[in-house]
Amino acid sequence: MNVHTIQLSNEENTASNSTKINQVMSTSDMEPTIIFMTGSTGFIGKETVKQLAQGDAQLLLLVRSEQRARTVLKAYGVKDFARITFITGDLSISGLGITAVDRERVAEANVIIHAGGTMDVTLERTVAEQIFMNGAREVAQLAQEIHYTRGLRHFIHVVGFMSPYGQRNEQGGYLQVDHVGDQESAYEEMKFHADLHIREHAEQHNYPLSVVNPSTVVGPRPTGETEQTGGIGLLIQAIQKRLMPVVPGGSSYWLPLVENDVVAQTLVFLSREADPAGGTYPLLARKEDSPNMKELLHLLAHELDVPKPKGSVPLPWIQWAMKSGGTRLTGVPAESVAFITNRSFPVEETEALFTRMGQSWPDIREQLPLVTADLDYRLRYTPLPEDVPADYIRSRSGNMAMIGWEGEGEPWIIVHGLLQSADEMLPLGEQLWKETGNPVWLMDLAGFGRSPVHQGDGAFEGQVDALLKALGEFEGPVKLVGHSIGAAIVAAAQVRSGRTDIRLGLLQPVANNSNPNVLRWVSRLPRGVMRSLLRLRSEKSWKRMFSAYISGEDRRGMDHTMAKRIRSSLQSPRISGANADLLRWIHSGKQGNVNALLWMKALADDRAKNALVIWANKDREYHYPRDMNSQIKRIDVPYGHYFPTFQYKETAAILAEWAATLK
Repeated sequence: MNVHTIQLSNEENTASNSTKINQVMSTSDMEPTIIFMTGSTGFIGKETVKQLAQGDAQLLLLVRSEQRARTVLKAYGVKDFARITFITGDLSISGLGITAVDRERVAEANVIIHAGGTMDVTLERTVAEQIFMNGAREVAQLAQEIHYTRGLRHFIHVVGFMSPYGQRNEQGGYLQVDHVGDQESAYEEMKFHADLHIREHAEQHNYPLSVVNPSTVVGPRPTGETEQTGGIGLLIQAIQKRLMPVVPGGSSYWLPLVENDVVAQTLVFLSREADPAGGTYPLLARKEDSPNMKELLHLLAHELDVPKPKGSVPLPWIQWAMKSGGTRLTGVPAESVAFITNRSFPVEETEALFTRMGQSWPDIREQLPLVTADLDYRLRYTPLPEDVPADYIRSRSGNMAMIGWEGEGEPWIIVHGLLQSADEMLPLGEQLWKETGNPVWLMDLAGFGRSPVHQGDGAFEGQVDALLKALGEFEGPVKLVGHSIGAAIVAAAQVRSGRTDIRLGLLQPVANNSNPNVLRWVSRLPRGVMRSLLRLRSEKSWKRMFSAYISGEDRRGMDHTMAKRIRSSLQSPRISGANADLLRWIHSGKQGNVNALLWMKALADDRAKNALVIWANKDREYHYPRDMNSQIKRIDVPYGHYFPTFQYKETAAILAEWAATLK
């Protein structure tokens, strides 16, 4: 696509129209804010609605299905719908597909946020044009109608940072930018055309326009949850599959990144400005303040537990290779490198805006470990059974991802065991939450689920360090529960913390108390070999293992689902590596003083009296720890090792009863 200097004219705006608009604007300043918004269920849109819903603006949201939109927003954490009105329509349809009644409602808006459009860099040209260009024309026409009728305070358009428009020359015209057509996707090209159309239309009809140019968008703080896998997720997928052995472009290139809550904060602030000046706001840091491609890929490789790329290759070579069959062979689209650039971007307007907002630009390096872990897990995700709860919220403590429910009283903190993640503990967590009403938080161990790898030394000690950091953010008494190796980790964390307000619940605690089995033999192999064997183990083999842990009436396909999930998650080098490290620690017999301290001496009698062990006596892999403090209360159950997952109701009942006896 070739972009030329744009010559814009206001000839269609007569003096009488301008006078009328100014009169309307002067009387509308005192009116409440009414926002018409597209893209409200998208990655940026949901966060924006969540933040806007906390204010007093009235929201008119264009959605294709009210029921789906309401469900999506509610799941994201939008709780108050009192000021939200859903307008059923579609950007790709003439007139936005809205009824005459709804168009009258929309005509009452004084702010428009146009953030709609599918985030899919692989869109076909006809589809991309229908969504982006038709949407731009229709929303711009709506803006014109509102402006001539009652005055439009602000049009805010969200379009990608690679759009060439917005920079002006000394004469006030847009700068000429040459864009090479075969290096951009139809998705990019149509978004850029839409940007141009709205800019021309705004100048022609004299309404205030702000264009917000997010760079590649990642998840918000604190979780880094990045459901939009088409951006940096494509790059992570390539690294995850070890298909990025070199640095694309080298150190002079970079991938600008921004969290979606930062984008939302920007949109919310602009929507509240009483007298917006308009402008173009690239949402990215200065190039010199951001990680270059070498630093970024080294960080991603570290988090994904794969070898760091060595050397660099010119970016056009990689693009050519991927378009010449590489995509077909690897399954990674050529668009995975579409947002890598060596350009610097003008951020003066953005920095001035952030000064008005009272904010500084966040360092993306702090967020990248969580974003990487989330995407790594998400790209390998196998859905849980339909009856597993989905009404939890996501959060973070320290560097550990956690999911759960808020409540009253002392919180429960539950740590999973080997081969699992916090997700597998959801039925137990929900049951415990319902029975006690307490807050319940399920934590992912470091390198498991959505938690980044730990930065400590040693498999076990590093996990304890990560948990201690997370526990440091909980003030007051907590009930700390761990399963399997998670039980050993929580016990060690309690001892090292020195806290007396942590009550321990140990579910099938393991350390060096394993029975002779194949894993003991495998654990003596080199780490890389062991990790490969875990990844290669078949789904059928995992299913056979879990079938032994479930009674017939409780089976309900859970063994099959669990087997699929484990087989899938272990394809992640990060997750298979974390499992291999802890398995080697358990079976190597090198725990030494750590193990003796943990089981024999660590728990003083006064604390041991308030601790609980639930032991499944049908466990084939482990025996009851011989050095366990005899003051700890023990309850035996007739199940196998993974009883907290499969017999979660019974487990929750025992834990709730134990909690009721604590003083």
